Amino acid sequence: MTKKIDTFVTTVAFVGQPNVGKSTLLNAMIGAKIAPTTRKPQTTRRIIRGIKTLGNYQQIYFDTPGVLRKETGLDQFMRDQIFQALSNVEQVVAITDAKDKIGKHIEFLRQIKQSTEKNKQVFMLAINKIDELKDKSALLDLIAQYSKELGDIEIIPLSATRHDGLQNLFDALNKAAKPAEFMFNPDFFTDASEKEIVAELIREKAMLELSEELPYRLAVTVDHFDESHREDSQKPIIHIEAILHVERKSQKAIVIGKGGAEIKTIGMRARKDIEHLLQCHVMLKLFVRVEPNWTTSPKGLRKLGY
Repeated sequence: MTKKIDTFVTTVAFVGQPNVGKSTLLNAMIGAKIAPTTRKPQTTRRIIRGIKTLGNYQQIYFDTPGVLRKETGLDQFMRDQIFQALSNVEQVVAITDAKDKIGKHIEFLRQIKQSTEKNKQVFMLAINKIDELKDKSALLDLIAQYSKELGDIEIIPLSATRHDGLQNLFDALNKAAKPAEFMFNPDFFTDASEKEIVAELIREKAMLELSEELPYRLAVTVDHFDESHREDSQKPIIHIEAILHVERKSQKAIVIGKGGAEIKTIGMRARKDIEHLLQCHVMLKLFVRVEPNWTTSPKGLRKLGY
């Protein structure tokens, strides 16, 4: 006798231009900060998977880098991450910014829609940042324009920062969920390791602190993650040592800052998020190392995990 499966699972890719809020949406959907979020392009570099389980439904989200047009080895890695995500999911949610004219996104959206039709995937559009619209009536016009250009697709207005419309997105994605055993324990919200998330959170704080060009030349690795005292009843603590990798000596000086002020600020800001994530006191030490031309060197890219 065949066992009846009463749980449903679906896999979903979040795609879109830089700065539309893909990572913010991922964090909001799962209720935890695992993906770095800044207003600077290329904050997300690799696929980050989030997991949301509610009732009998489990959704696995693939956050992806923004659309890229540069041609370094790092750019190619990020482009490959987008295609990898698109080839491994059942549904694709394209995300746009409610403040943008549709011309900024429509070519990309048409390409994604064509790809999903070819691969028999569900395609829908999420219009993010609706809370930032001064004229709320403009939203209806925006939805009408996207509908005219893209045809009969599901369009969901939402605000990831205010958690408005998230349940509507969850419900819409459940329509295509298939009967299956849960892929992950219902308590899990990601399959990324704590070390991986910690590295991304540190890089986020560095991006927020540093000048426009430097963040793109920056990578972070966690070299020491000592949790031997994590369960200590007197003083639970995790000791972490991370390295911020840059391409030139001049960049190293910028990251360190005058009298070490810059790296100290990065560390203080990162430690707060890391402690919230790990639910434990953290001793965080940051170092800066020069890895010449790592964004264009295959060896450098491999060494830093790209």
